[in-house]
Amino acid sequence: MGDASILIVHPDRKTQRTVQRILGVTGHRVDMSDDLEQGIRLMQHNAPVLVVVDSTAALSPHADAFFRAAESHGVTSIMTLIGAAAADHVPKILGLGAVTNLLVHPMPVLAEELTVTAQKLIRRDIFGAEKYLLWGTELNERTITRSTQRAHIVQEISDAVRGRGQSARVASMAMLVADELISNAVHNAAVDANGTHLRKDMPRDIDIPLEGRDSVRLRWGCDARYVAIEVSDQYGSLKRETILASLSKQDVRDTGGGAGMGISLAYRSCDHLVFNLAPGKRTEIIALVDVRYPPTERMPASSYNVFVEKLS
Repeated sequence: MGDASILIVHPDRKTQRTVQRILGVTGHRVDMSDDLEQGIRLMQHNAPVLVVVDSTAALSPHADAFFRAAESHGVTSIMTLIGAAAADHVPKILGLGAVTNLLVHPMPVLAEELTVTAQKLIRRDIFGAEKYLLWGTELNERTITRSTQRAHIVQEISDAVRGRGQSARVASMAMLVADELISNAVHNAAVDANGTHLRKDMPRDIDIPLEGRDSVRLRWGCDARYVAIEVSDQYGSLKRETILASLSKQDVRDTGGGAGMGISLAYRSCDHLVFNLAPGKRTEIIALVDVRYPPTERMPASSYNVFVEKLS
């Protein structure tokens, strides 16, 4: 088996070169393939820590064989690149359980998102919203110790975002996302020894004390590119399968169905949703709202990442 590498499967040579230059900063070898069959052959001789696949390849009839080969060679992270013109294919890609990372990008490919994703995987350092913000950006932190604090805190975030010169639309999106992520952490994270969710059927408007392990941490900041909202719980009960199933739902209304509630709505209310999972210990969700573009210029779909902490 060769040294760890990054594999790019994309039919367009110009995009290949762009992605190769971006990911070359990781110090890992970057292998390029024009099609899935060539990609499978490369995987047989290398150990890619990340596979980057064009959306047309991911949706082709040969994709299943490629994904099976990736799994057999220990590949756990597959990123799909999709441009605005192909955004209608996002629901199909969401239904592919093998795709753990989706980057919806204007051309040229967003270098910062690709770089952060690769470095998190390679360094096994997955937590923290600061990775998505410019160096030195202040992150405001709150510990939520009662469920009824939620309404006050999300209003505080909205007011502060407006106070920093952002539009009412951005403030509203930040408020909605924060509300959904806090609610998810408060009502769906807690499980007993058997994995039963303890508070999934409790009304959202009752006061629940959140002490010790039940407390929820919120951090947020803005660097004039993104408003970043990070919410963490200390149970680590959210699973990759639950996330992908929730993101693929077309109906974003809450059903009271346990873990994952609100994830679908949060995904459709931000530009990039990141899940950092330490099973049994911690779940951290980061929502990024891009403040650089007016509504008419926003991408028609959102990016997502799912990272699972690996023990050495």
